[in-house]
Amino acid sequence: MTYTDPFGRRYRPTQAEQQARANAQYRNGNSDQPTLEDYHRLSEAFQTLQKRLEESQAQITATQEALRQQTKSAMDFQDQLKGTYQQIEQLTQERDDALSLADERQEELNQLRVETASYRTRLEQRMGREADEKRLDVLRDMLSLADHLELAITYWDQQAGAKPDADADTSFRGNLVATRDAFLDTLRRHGVLPQQPVGQTFNPELHEALGQMPSEEIPADRVAVVVRTGYTADDQLLRPARVMVSSGPAAEGV
Repeated sequence: MTYTDPFGRRYRPTQAEQQARANAQYRNGNSDQPTLEDYHRLSEAFQTLQKRLEESQAQITATQEALRQQTKSAMDFQDQLKGTYQQIEQLTQERDDALSLADERQEELNQLRVETASYRTRLEQRMGREADEKRLDVLRDMLSLADHLELAITYWDQQAGAKPDADADTSFRGNLVATRDAFLDTLRRHGVLPQQPVGQTFNPELHEALGQMPSEEIPADRVAVVVRTGYTADDQLLRPARVMVSSGPAAEGV
């Protein structure tokens, strides 16, 4: 439908203008019967609405498909997350088991260290005792040389005293004395010292009594004569001295 404006120009109103005009006619009671053009306009409007509906349905379908895909992805992610949680729980349990096992192994290791240290201490003590015993055995065996030198000097003195008119070869005795002194000095450097118990109270832990003898100078129950010298090594008895114990002054008339 076309119209003529006040200036005589023909024009076709827009759909909104046509609708406004139709509404005005309807209100004024001047509505005419619908024309073919009205049906065309109605058809065009229906097609437009139909197209919009199809587009809306297509958008809804696409949205539903996207939502379905997102839902599927969310469910897959949820399954993956659940599996991850299960793996985390498994790893946590394995970690706890490993820590518990490590604690047990640490305790066993500490116990083994304690036992090893104790065994090493006992072994060192035993080896130290054995070394000391072997050292004392060696030193004890060396004392016989000192005894022989002492006996040689004593014998020399007895022989020289039995021959007052003979010229004694003092150089030989001097060599014996020098040898004895040098040997005793060597023993002293190893901690070996001779006992000098004459006049001391008899002690059965340090002295070996061979008998008793009267003595005017030495009180009773004291060492009167040393028959064989005793020795100590680092304040430990190496060999007891063999002694004669004084019984005091001899009784009168005996």
